Amino acid sequence: MKVLHVSDLHIGKRVNGMSMLDDQRYILRQILDIAKKHQVSVLLIAGDVYDKASPSAEAVTVFDAFLTDAVAAGLRVLAIPGNHDSAERIAYAQGLLEKQGVCLPPVYAGAVERVELEDEHGPVEFWLLPFLKPGDVRRFFPDGEIGDDYSAALRAVLGACTIDQGKRNVVLSHQLVTAYGTAPDRADDEIKLGGMDNVDVSVYDAFDYVALGHVHRPQRVGRDTVRYSGSPLKYSFSEARYGKSVALVELGEKKPGDDVGECVSFELIPLVPLHDVREVRGTLADVLAMGAAASGSLADAGVLAGGISNGKAAGGVDDEAGALGGEGEGPAAADGVCDKVTLGNGSRDGAAAVRDASQDYLHITLSDEHPQLDAMAKIHEVFPNAMMLDYDNVTVLVDRPQTQLTADPDSMDTLDLFGAFYESQVGNSLDDEQRGFARKLIAKVEDSAAKGPDGQEEGAQ
Repeated sequence: MKVLHVSDLHIGKRVNGMSMLDDQRYILRQILDIAKKHQVSVLLIAGDVYDKASPSAEAVTVFDAFLTDAVAAGLRVLAIPGNHDSAERIAYAQGLLEKQGVCLPPVYAGAVERVELEDEHGPVEFWLLPFLKPGDVRRFFPDGEIGDDYSAALRAVLGACTIDQGKRNVVLSHQLVTAYGTAPDRADDEIKLGGMDNVDVSVYDAFDYVALGHVHRPQRVGRDTVRYSGSPLKYSFSEARYGKSVALVELGEKKPGDDVGECVSFELIPLVPLHDVREVRGTLADVLAMGAAASGSLADAGVLAGGISNGKAAGGVDDEAGALGGEGEGPAAADGVCDKVTLGNGSRDGAAAVRDASQDYLHITLSDEHPQLDAMAKIHEVFPNAMMLDYDNVTVLVDRPQTQLTADPDSMDTLDLFGAFYESQVGNSLDDEQRGFARKLIAKVEDSAAKGPDGQEEGAQ
């Protein structure tokens, strides 16, 4: 039986105020294309279907279309709610959907939903464990010592399941899972997920494959068959240097005496976004030149969609650095935790061969010594989807002691007063060119102020 493991769709999410719905429609179609190509039987969605507990009508429509297409493709869909979801809303119409091959578990009430499917090697038990907190569990195990311990809560929940070790067992779970006290590799904006909410990986020792959600980077936790699929899209710039993928899992025959997970093999299939998320650094002139080079096809530069260049691993921006001036490096692989997505034999599943990099979502850091006039407007002419603009000297500006004004402001003309203000903010005096520009601008402003609303001379007030 072939299973496709995805999670953290976050349908309806906005990144820096920009809707990601078009990108999500694109990547969801790609996931279905991969499922069809590899003759997948079951699609697992390990939580965070939506980005909000009360998703927008547009987000619900996107997921509805995705489920409809998945069922039409002959897939069984098994999904659980994550911490971003409302378990009650996810479970809506579950009776009707189950008849169509879509299982969305009911709100947890003391028992874990189980779905049994069969292939040529016999039954496979799928356990649908929604995102749970100790408070969701304690009342069902009054004699257990759960307290605020997430591991104890999940251990109690799964310990109450009747698991037949002679069968292949798969569990879907949406939690922060740690191995040997080590947390999974997370994006910078996910660090807040840490703390007391971690679940020890040993809780899942009875399961051949553990389909995890909650962390956005694809990786194993403790053993190869306990893994996060990661989100299908990059939802922050802290994820810019990491490739995205789906986990294609094959459940083979489980023989008597086999170790847990021995019947499982898997492959990571790269995902290619409609727009990549990248970080770019350089002077404004450099960035504008990059935009001119990036417009249209980048086939000649060897830059492929999804941060994959010339058959290299999909490490993100690092693979594009030569052509686009990006910075970064591929994912770390400490303890084999973080997976580097590779292209087998140069193939690209469900993806266009070349991405128009000028349309990517960018965080641009300018290294110019001084702030540039209308920098973002100029950047948008060549990178229309640029989202963020910073200067690399911001820290210097913030930390630099401000120059004290020793002269009496009332005795200074407008140009000198502006020059003093500029020096206090930037730390440098106006050069001759800047001073000449400021003089002309001040003259225009003073001339305009000296005229009334109808443009007639009335004298400056």
